[in-house]
Amino acid sequence: MQFATAVLTDPSIPVSARQNALNRIFSDPGVPSSSTTSSFWLQEPRVFDRISSPLPEEVDVVIVGSGITGASIARSLLENGTSPSILMLEARSICSGATGRNGGHILETADEYAEFADMFGVEEAKKLMRFRLGHLSEMLAVAKELGIAEESQARKVQFLSVYFGEEPWKHALERLRRFKADMPEEAAEWISFEGEEIPKDFHLSRARGIVAGPAGALWPYKFVTGVLEHLLEKYPENFRIEEQTSVEEIETTSTFYKVKTSRGTVNARHVIHCTNAHVSHLVPGLRGRIFPVRGQMSAQTPGRSFPSQGNDHSWIFNYDRGFDYLTQLPGGQMMLGGGFAQGEHGGLEELGIPTDSEMSMYIDIHLSGALPAIFGRNDWGGVSGEPVQAMWTGNMAFSSDGFPWVGRLPESATGRPEVGRGGEWVCAAFGGEGMVQAWFSGRALASMLLAGDKVLGQGVDTDLEWFPRQLLSTKERFDTTGLPREIIDTSHRASL
Repeated sequence: MQFATAVLTDPSIPVSARQNALNRIFSDPGVPSSSTTSSFWLQEPRVFDRISSPLPEEVDVVIVGSGITGASIARSLLENGTSPSILMLEARSICSGATGRNGGHILETADEYAEFADMFGVEEAKKLMRFRLGHLSEMLAVAKELGIAEESQARKVQFLSVYFGEEPWKHALERLRRFKADMPEEAAEWISFEGEEIPKDFHLSRARGIVAGPAGALWPYKFVTGVLEHLLEKYPENFRIEEQTSVEEIETTSTFYKVKTSRGTVNARHVIHCTNAHVSHLVPGLRGRIFPVRGQMSAQTPGRSFPSQGNDHSWIFNYDRGFDYLTQLPGGQMMLGGGFAQGEHGGLEELGIPTDSEMSMYIDIHLSGALPAIFGRNDWGGVSGEPVQAMWTGNMAFSSDGFPWVGRLPESATGRPEVGRGGEWVCAAFGGEGMVQAWFSGRALASMLLAGDKVLGQGVDTDLEWFPRQLLSTKERFDTTGLPREIIDTSHRASL
């Protein structure tokens, strides 16, 4: 949960480098830059043509951000609310942020179950796991329902979580034992292999052991844009999207939030912040509580000897330091991301970076050479054409306590008073695990908004017993979380 912030307490890293990272974390992330690296997922952009008409003067809800979170919220509000008018604003092109740059991996290994149980007790841990595990079947079902499963390549696979060292493997087996003992129904498909038991057709002869279970993979950009196109077609009078429209400032009146954009001002009763890594630009109180972390992805050509497994498997490779994640498209491309721990100062230099216009040379070196070493050069074989078809970066958002923030924002976070029956809301900080947290978080936030707005949510069932309390945005959480602003170095030992 906290791998990104762990480097801030690493005494082997100079205090000055860690303080610089903290300074970046507490800085204004700004709006997404127009300068970007080229994501493989965005090679066939949708033509939304959403900047030709003037902005509406007034709407019920403004959603800032057009990724998977915003799509989920819009869908839930439109399907369950009483004819809300919704305007979605995107600073760049639709779904060009984190969702259009991630790994497309619907992966929950259940490794964190034991940690959750130790922290919150067994029942709370089960609730957290059911929330995360439920995303696989739900997202595949949505793709099927909307007729976008083939286009978005949404599919169920078996994940292979691969361990190379003896001690990490022992710990993995113990985590698996606890998960299967406490949640036998949910863990029914989880199995383990070790040593000679590892199937030869996995081509993982260097592995000490493997935990396998259900996962999913898809083309994230095509999934989200498919959802948004469906909503535009079904709710033409209630839903609008405006891209190339950045939100620059928010002010309040007695009845509205005045959302000031690069193209004019819109009055809204509710404003929902779904900008993840950029959320603290408009909500400065969240600086130090939610912060950007730059991640790196690649699309690579498989070796000629490697059999296509795109419809069968996905992978996570666990190293002594850090991990990588991998899916294979039905067309053959290997979508490999990670390398965080192999970055400068163990990944520290990726903390607080709110832009996706540059890449880490060290992570590039790691990702570019990882696959032949992992699968074995004989099993991999030579590559026909360009080995690395694309390399790009994207901005994740992490939180200081390791959980997403979902719900109404307190005034202490925004610095703005609440307006009438409306409010400001946040749904962000998925810690690099948005594919197993964002969709249901969006649904939960929509339910919270409808529950509090008796006009938009009239007669709506807004039961939220299923939603984990650890993710809720509350004043108490705001008051008790947040990183310190300075690294303290005492007695020649650096610590937070």
